[in-house]
Amino acid sequence: MNIAVITSGGDSPGMNPCVAQVVKNATALGYKVYGYRRGFLGIRDEDYIELFPEDVTGWYKQGGTILRTGRFPELKERSWQEKLVANLKENEIDALIVIGGDGSFNGALKLHEVDSSINIIGIPGTIDNNIYGSDYTLGFDTALNTQVRYIDGMTDTGLAMPGRVFFVETLGAWDGYLAHSSVLMGMADFSVLVEKPMSNEEICRKVKKLMENPKKDYVLVTFAEGTYQTIEAANYVREKLGLNVKCNLLGFTQRGGVPTATDRIHAAGFAKYAVNAVAQGISNKYVVYKNGEYSYMDIQMASNKKQFDWFEL
Repeated sequence: MNIAVITSGGDSPGMNPCVAQVVKNATALGYKVYGYRRGFLGIRDEDYIELFPEDVTGWYKQGGTILRTGRFPELKERSWQEKLVANLKENEIDALIVIGGDGSFNGALKLHEVDSSINIIGIPGTIDNNIYGSDYTLGFDTALNTQVRYIDGMTDTGLAMPGRVFFVETLGAWDGYLAHSSVLMGMADFSVLVEKPMSNEEICRKVKKLMENPKKDYVLVTFAEGTYQTIEAANYVREKLGLNVKCNLLGFTQRGGVPTATDRIHAAGFAKYAVNAVAQGISNKYVVYKNGEYSYMDIQMASNKKQFDWFEL
């Protein structure tokens, strides 16, 4: 049995330990594992390497993805799907494990539709925590801890120099799991989310009310990046209230960093179930973590929208 593994789409902490565990689990079953570099682009270019357990020993503590990643929007075209399938067949690949998000899963499914002999297994790898049917996605905990450290440092200044307003933009695309987590933890006063939009005037009113409390040293508001509103809202509040508003964007530092223990444990769990699926002939599924257990969902389901329900604990 020959297994190909790729990391696709945006990188996330936990991808490296997950690949390492795929290699170890698959090798223990007598399978060969080939890592394709730069996601689907590596399949296109036949840029791959056979991976052995000795090769991945130090991968657990590394952020990003050593196999690298990439985006291949042309994969929606039938001609490119057939090209990638031909390359996989030429390299005698039986199964493709894709670590990434729903777009990556859908792209891989297109390859199976061209040739049903190629089995596709997905592992949710995105800091956004937005894969349908899964309570957790690889990288979320590391990204959240980066956010915690960032805001902790900022609040030191807020306490030392009262009267400031901090607007913090997190990653997480159009999903509010990262941004609103700081509210749930008591670190932010409120959040502005795609799931719960707020006008600049509403933001201004909330900030004003908070700052009217004489015991309040500072106000901190988190914005999901998908609102595209952080700087505009800050300018509005400055103009209306005359307050010292500081804009802070975590940016891509939130996608990197050494994977936390939580992400490493989930990497091991996702990898184990992915390899077991290949071994048991389970086809076209992705691994999910739901209610404390790992299980499988049909890969077509990944295109569904995961409903945000983290407004309260």
